[in-house]
Amino acid sequence: MFVIGIVVIAWGVFFWRVIGYPIWFSGAIGIFNFILGVITPKSRKVDLQPDASGAVKLVVDRVRLRTGRLRFSDYELVFSDNELVMKKLPSLGLAFLATMVTFAFGGFFGGLTGVSVMEFLNQRKRDKIRDANEFTTIASGDREIPYQSMSQVQLDGESLKMSVGGQPLVLSLAPEYTHLIAPRVRELIPDECWVHPRSYYG
Repeated sequence: MFVIGIVVIAWGVFFWRVIGYPIWFSGAIGIFNFILGVITPKSRKVDLQPDASGAVKLVVDRVRLRTGRLRFSDYELVFSDNELVMKKLPSLGLAFLATMVTFAFGGFFGGLTGVSVMEFLNQRKRDKIRDANEFTTIASGDREIPYQSMSQVQLDGESLKMSVGGQPLVLSLAPEYTHLIAPRVRELIPDECWVHPRSYYG
């Protein structure tokens, strides 16, 4: 968000000098992005000790699930002793709407602001889950997957793949997550659920 604020202000100065674009407008949008950056805590990405009680063993934020040809949903993954809970984050549709609305008012600068707004909404949801200890609470849009219902589990460089009830499930990960989560995921998901039970991923 800070970076977006800097980009907006820098381009605003450029357009002001070249074509006389109102600098107050781009400046206001840039400052708004800075403010969002200040009030939005940085995501922990991977948390190996998310719950003092020990009920939750691993939290991974954020992963993406493809639900259709051009449809995707973002989730926060919560691993406990017996199951995986997928906590749904604000949808990409909402991100697109936020981007289009801000683009309508601010063009290119407003479109960038839509990205900041979406990250702010995502972080609010993450904070709500953590503050209210809702890691294992199943709300609308969440998914609960017992480990014993998994088969053909694979963890490669950019995804966690499995079959659940005969249906494939592919969760896209940031490449740097794999080495961080591999030992804990291998420890939690029973050996017989994996494609190669004796191999080590990561």
